[in-house]
Amino acid sequence: MELRWNRLNWKEFEDLQKRGYTRVILPVGTIEAHGVTPLGTDNIIPKTIAERIAPEIKAIIAPTVYYGITRSLLKYPGSLTITPSTFKAFITELLFSFAKCGMKEIVVINGHGGQNNELKQAAYEVHEKTSAKTAVIHWWDLCEEQTEKYYDTSGGHGAVDETAAMIACAPDTIHEDMYNPDMLYHVKPGTNVYPIPSSILIYKENTGALDFDRQKANDYFKSVCDTIKDFLLDIFKRWER
Repeated sequence: MELRWNRLNWKEFEDLQKRGYTRVILPVGTIEAHGVTPLGTDNIIPKTIAERIAPEIKAIIAPTVYYGITRSLLKYPGSLTITPSTFKAFITELLFSFAKCGMKEIVVINGHGGQNNELKQAAYEVHEKTSAKTAVIHWWDLCEEQTEKYYDTSGGHGAVDETAAMIACAPDTIHEDMYNPDMLYHVKPGTNVYPIPSSILIYKENTGALDFDRQKANDYFKSVCDTIKDFLLDIFKRWER
């Protein structure tokens, strides 16, 4: 069954809502450098998560917001950004539009850590001013235990977790031949560096090394999707109470 908002005819959309499809998933990311994965990594992962879980949580998938807030990696070739105020205003108005369109539960699946606060603010503002319930999921944070379970290490930006997810989502986009362990850069607390000196970033020393095992990546990403789906189903059930 077609659940992609932009592929639905307006009558099909109306029929879905009559059948109880009043949940929407909005994938959000940015365009920036990611080690050996593509510039659109932060969009491809949440979009794929949405496509995999939408039928099971009875949700319509909104078109992905591809542009976000890029800072420390902006000077890398191909990286793009918009200002935080523009991003926050756009997301807020979009969520308001979902609510006005009859969406009672709005889920944002975020693929980029540089805009967590803006998404949180937008979701709260829309919840405060409408009857819509909102949830924002930063997938790598929610699924940190899954990274530890499958790879026995923490993840990072362009590190083992994002690379594994991309192997599962779009294996043809991975450039394993580009990888060198020296690419892992430990971002130390108390420092801000522009541009940051690598596009694979780890936040704990000696973690995040890439693993290109495809079967492990597929198993890991299925676990990620299941974790997010189970979290949302529990939230929906609790909201009903």
